[in-house]
Amino acid sequence: MTDRDALYRALLDYPDDDTLRLVYADALEESGDPRRAAFVRTRVELNRVPEYDTFAIRARYHDRKKQVEGVRWIGQLPPLPDGISWARDPFRRGLPGAIQAHDGAAFVAHADDLFSRYPIESLELRATRVADTAVFAACPWLNRVRYLSLLEGAGGPTVQRLLDSEHFERLTALHLGPQMTTAPTVQAAVRSRVFKRLTDLSVHEDRRGGGSLAGELARLAAPPKLKRLDLASNRLTAQSLSPLVTSSVLETVEELDLSDNHLGAAGLTALAGATLPNLRILHLLRTGPTTEGIAALVGARFFPELRSLSLGGDNLAAPAAALLAGATAKNLRVLNLHDNRVGDRGAESLAESANLTGLLVLDLAEAQVGDAGADALARGEHLTALMYLNLYGNAINPAAVGHLRKRFGPRVFLTP
Repeated sequence: MTDRDALYRALLDYPDDDTLRLVYADALEESGDPRRAAFVRTRVELNRVPEYDTFAIRARYHDRKKQVEGVRWIGQLPPLPDGISWARDPFRRGLPGAIQAHDGAAFVAHADDLFSRYPIESLELRATRVADTAVFAACPWLNRVRYLSLLEGAGGPTVQRLLDSEHFERLTALHLGPQMTTAPTVQAAVRSRVFKRLTDLSVHEDRRGGGSLAGELARLAAPPKLKRLDLASNRLTAQSLSPLVTSSVLETVEELDLSDNHLGAAGLTALAGATLPNLRILHLLRTGPTTEGIAALVGARFFPELRSLSLGGDNLAAPAAALLAGATAKNLRVLNLHDNRVGDRGAESLAESANLTGLLVLDLAEAQVGDAGADALARGEHLTALMYLNLYGNAINPAAVGHLRKRFGPRVFLTP
């Protein structure tokens, strides 16, 4: 057994140890595989930093080669047994660690082999059958699972028996798909043994009325200390959101995703009334906030502490961009306004804002920006920190493109 093989075996025994992964990356480089070594190091570091960190931004927008190599390596992964497949993104901190199982029986049947070969920490269970629940919950390999996704096929009692498994020692992230979100299923998840340990919760509910989880969370006297809460595509309204934002469950949340809900101005007004002392990342894509809702948002107590704000697809025009430009936002690092009606006047407001001096990413793709807006951005004296400016899909003439290229070089992305 080579030193590299011995390190890999140690990784299987101690999958949480990032130091071991970095030593393994050194061994990869020493044995003639520097690109894979760099991939492991990058993924380990990305797991440590938020999306608005300069390292994360550089890796996402400028280190294209490393991203392509990751996709290429997916195709090189060995096939898995029947009923098991690699997840869409199979890598976790640089090594193959995320799988899908058709059902609990398939997972249990192959668990010994899978965990002896790969440092698996993420499991997506496509079907949760009553007949599989007992044997699945008794599987000792569940103690390696950090992220669990349940997509379909279980009622409340089944979900509670599954999530009450004593083997979920490391589980901190749970996702419930749209076919898992009946009121009894959500209640069972909230009352389960593992729920209080969660730091990452994602629920997508497409039933009319929505808000089952929001209501359950709002009623909790002792909620989990969530850092990330994803309630995108839950048919939330201002009425169903209001109890949640005034509850204690959001006090620890650092990243909140409310995208693809019918919030409107009333929903954003309700959100703006929340305290949210730890909120740093807010996703509000396709929520229909209107200019009135943006006015409420920029006046929120938590707004000055935001680092990343996504408002793509919200049909916002220049007045909304002007409100954002005039807000106290010196901590903001990422502003996503793609697929809006920002136009030249909106781009000019953003370019001239002294409140956006810390901005690292500005996304104005398909935002109806023309030559005047492009030239304003190229002249913008406050946009000195920008690492990535996205103007894809805007009609900008060659002269204005030249001004942008001269100012931002490879940091600006335009229609090829």
